[in-house]
Amino acid sequence: MSLSHGGRLLSVRTPLIQSLRNRTPDIRRKDIPHWKRAVVLELTKPVYKDPNEGKHPSEFCKKQIKNLSKAVKEINPFEEILAKEVFEKIDNAKLVAIFHKYSMTQAGLFAARLQLNKINLQYVHHNNNIMRLAFTGTKYEAVLKLYESETVTFVSDQLNVTKLLKLEKKIRGLLLLGGVLEGRLLSVSELKQYAALPSLDVMQAQVVHTLSSAAQLISQNLVAQQVELASLLGRHIANESTPLEEANDSTPS
Repeated sequence: MSLSHGGRLLSVRTPLIQSLRNRTPDIRRKDIPHWKRAVVLELTKPVYKDPNEGKHPSEFCKKQIKNLSKAVKEINPFEEILAKEVFEKIDNAKLVAIFHKYSMTQAGLFAARLQLNKINLQYVHHNNNIMRLAFTGTKYEAVLKLYESETVTFVSDQLNVTKLLKLEKKIRGLLLLGGVLEGRLLSVSELKQYAALPSLDVMQAQVVHTLSSAAQLISQNLVAQQVELASLLGRHIANESTPLEEANDSTPS
């Protein structure tokens, strides 16, 4: 078969296709290895039985074994006593400040404690295990998310939130994570919003002014009609008494 193009004959080649039929391997029967390989496999066969043979991989997972060992770990009675003391301090405090501690020396931590002590913030010595024992199952259980790494805690019986935020910028090695204000967990942004609020005396004065202005407005609305009626009656009496006085003055004595 050929085609003509420009006066020339072009040959067309048809590809030769041949189908082959492959034998499907029998995966049920293992191939017999070479003699030397069979000898090596026989020599390297383990003598002792694998302890994990026949087990599910989840049973010998290292992470699960670690978690189980933590759960089975016995609680130290002395840590329970310390946890109760820490819970009482935090529950009775008006302000609790929780900081993340960077890599710093004991001298740097002592200097930070002195600065925070000036605004009546006392250092609470603890570790993460004590905090878990103190807060698990209580209203402060949400605070445990902050005690995953190096964390330090300070408590105060005064609401010095504004001073705390100003001093926190000057302290190196400590980062404020959040706090507990009168039993309520607050983030750093919420603490800043609380610090921006006016003092309690000013807010009480504003509330009293609002209530008194409303009471005055109600009393004015209730008395307005009576005052207007009294003024109209007074004008009416004044208008009637004026002609009588003029008539009395005009009559001869």
